Amino acid sequence: MKYYRLWVIAFLLKFIGSAWDASYHFKYLFEEYSIPHIVNTIGFVLGGYLLFKEWRKSQYMDHFSRNLITIGYVFFLIGIPLDFTYHIAYGIDLTTWSPTHFIYYIATSTMIFGVWHGYYQFTHDIQPTWKSMHTWFAMFLLECFLFPNMQQENGAISYDQYLHGKSIASPEILALISHPASQIFGGIPEWVYPVYSVLMVSLLTVFTIRICRDFTIPVMGTVLYIVIRYIFKGIFYEVGYPTSYVPITIFFIPLIYLLFRKTNWTTGLTGSLLYFLSVFAIRELGILITPPLVLWEVVPAALVGALVPVIVPLIKYTASLKRAKSLV
Repeated sequence: MKYYRLWVIAFLLKFIGSAWDASYHFKYLFEEYSIPHIVNTIGFVLGGYLLFKEWRKSQYMDHFSRNLITIGYVFFLIGIPLDFTYHIAYGIDLTTWSPTHFIYYIATSTMIFGVWHGYYQFTHDIQPTWKSMHTWFAMFLLECFLFPNMQQENGAISYDQYLHGKSIASPEILALISHPASQIFGGIPEWVYPVYSVLMVSLLTVFTIRICRDFTIPVMGTVLYIVIRYIFKGIFYEVGYPTSYVPITIFFIPLIYLLFRKTNWTTGLTGSLLYFLSVFAIRELGILITPPLVLWEVVPAALVGALVPVIVPLIKYTASLKRAKSLV
């Protein structure tokens, strides 16, 4: 278990670094050697060391998991020079949705899934529960999936501060903002935020339930994610860094699956509706500063939520997961 606990620490360092980096770039220009980048790199190096140990002597992972993590690391390393080149060509990166950033997201999610798969195989004789490290790996994957949304979540508060003349962005940043709404939000259409949120949370929830056969793991993984995001928000506020909206209503999606104890279209529809309408109410009532939302966006969000539990069962398990499932 110590081996996988070290992986949790490695991914937690990457989580801290990436969240800090998202806040950092709403205040300062791009820097290659900023502290958030260094923290992220420490997590990356720790994971690389753990992977190297497994290549030297296979002890805690099957070859599929080890190879999958390796692919993730290779993609990430390829993404680094590409991202630097992107910044050199286009200057400050105004969006988390850039092509080079998505290389990072795909690479990191591949690493996390590989480690989670290895842990699943390593503990194949134990029924997965929320008290195990399954919750941590589900949380890390959720964080990776939802990271692009932080452009809108940080942008919502930063834009509100800008409109009220209370922006804490550096003069260099403010000098570059010629079209505030578009550039602060990265030029991403408003409807992307709720639809993408429902898609990612629903996919992870349904996959986790089907593979682990436990409805509480995605719920507790989501709770853990929200709690850590609030901890970061409090720290950033205290040290004068930009803060973000924390997507608390994503909790309703896995919660509805837990309450219904089913993975069908009605459960997905109910969860996505509850998610969207609650965040819309929070925005309309002025309880919190949320990313921009329009009521009609509930239609595509609900449709996506209903389709995910219908489509996911059509995807075949890997042979290794089938074998592990038969052993549990």
